[in-house]
Amino acid sequence: MSQQDGGSGVGVRGRRGYLAGVGAAASLAAAGCLGVGSSTGSGGANQLGGNVTIDWWHAMGGNLGQTVNELASEFSKQSDSVTVEPSYKGSYYETLNATTSAIKAGKPPTVAQIVDLGSRLAIDSGAFATIEDVMGDTVDWSRYHDPVIDYYTWNGKVQSLPFNSSNPILYINTDAFEAAGLDPSNPPANFAEVKRAARALVDEGVTEKGITFANVSWFPEQWFAEANETLVNHGNGRKDDPTEIHLDKPVASDIFSWWTEMYDEGLYLHAGKGGWGVASQAFQNEKTGMYISSTAGVAGTTKGAAQNGFGLETAYYPVPASTRTGVVIGGASLWMVDSVSDEKKRAATEFFNWLSEPEQQAKWHRGTGYFPITKDAVTLLEKDGWFEKNPNFRTAFEQLDDTETTQATKGFQCGPSQKVRDIVSEAYITMINSDRAVDDVLATAKGNADDALQQYIESKGN
Repeated sequence: MSQQDGGSGVGVRGRRGYLAGVGAAASLAAAGCLGVGSSTGSGGANQLGGNVTIDWWHAMGGNLGQTVNELASEFSKQSDSVTVEPSYKGSYYETLNATTSAIKAGKPPTVAQIVDLGSRLAIDSGAFATIEDVMGDTVDWSRYHDPVIDYYTWNGKVQSLPFNSSNPILYINTDAFEAAGLDPSNPPANFAEVKRAARALVDEGVTEKGITFANVSWFPEQWFAEANETLVNHGNGRKDDPTEIHLDKPVASDIFSWWTEMYDEGLYLHAGKGGWGVASQAFQNEKTGMYISSTAGVAGTTKGAAQNGFGLETAYYPVPASTRTGVVIGGASLWMVDSVSDEKKRAATEFFNWLSEPEQQAKWHRGTGYFPITKDAVTLLEKDGWFEKNPNFRTAFEQLDDTETTQATKGFQCGPSQKVRDIVSEAYITMINSDRAVDDVLATAKGNADDALQQYIESKGN
């Protein structure tokens, strides 16, 4: 799920446009001291001698994992010297923990998939090679979408290869909208309009609730970005380790007041903390007429709507008010462990370049809904008429193109990202299950998150 100027910020080239808290941070930092970084990669197009096997540890389960396996198999068959062995390691954080444990044990994979907000921790650890240094002149970064590359750029260099990139969109049951007297071709664009549409769906007896989405911090993070507000200080955590989260800003009160009111008035179906699957099923079973989720769900939601016999349209992510600045890239990227041999790094470079080719990126997009990370892949899809036949896949690209490049839309970073995200999600649960005022709960959450940020800084010895 997860996208300034100066310092260690993203975008210093002028391009346009969870992890497991302090404990895991210390673990990964320690891993970086156990011989990691002793090997220096080369980005040249050197020939590989014999057959080289690279292990690719990832967090893609189900149909996503099947597509990953297909890509690895296709590459291995066409390569004369490299075999890619993918291995599913569970959730993003389970994959991270498996990787750090393997690094400490001296038996790391070559490539590991790490969640977007894990970038800060990965960089701080020193355990991973800088992809731009390793790949050298074998890659043309101008082929890649600017917001995607900008997200993973640090200190002026691309740190990891974007892999599964997404942003949030609104899904609409067009049959339910029409039954409630709503126009699906004019989707709600802001909180007030979402509330009115949800009220119509419920009052007309069309659906049990108006809208659902998982209780995850990623959505409030996106609403901050749309309002062009940074979530944390120090350049949204990209100039230096952040020490404060901005849950005391008016935009935070606006977001959570609307969210709790939607629940209190019976218009929002609370899927539970991290309830991606529950929210998806509620929408596909027509318990709600609207659903907010990642673009990664377009393929699955389209299939579910067809199976359940209702029309589906996608729309831009609804914003708190009238300001629409843009969305932040979410998902994960591929990081190369620095302690592996130069030969494995060259093999991984060959694989990364193949994976970035238009045909592979188009296949990944068609099967999942994740963005192709390169512009030429989009050109290929357009040439094939993909978007004309599948207009719901186009929404995310248009939304990305309309995103302004600002400190807010490049997304926040912090070491203890999982802990901070948990604090935000749990704050919402407190709001709907107690009599405490929204601002009071936000003040407590801010204090807890600020403490976690400070503890991470102290764990690094700063």
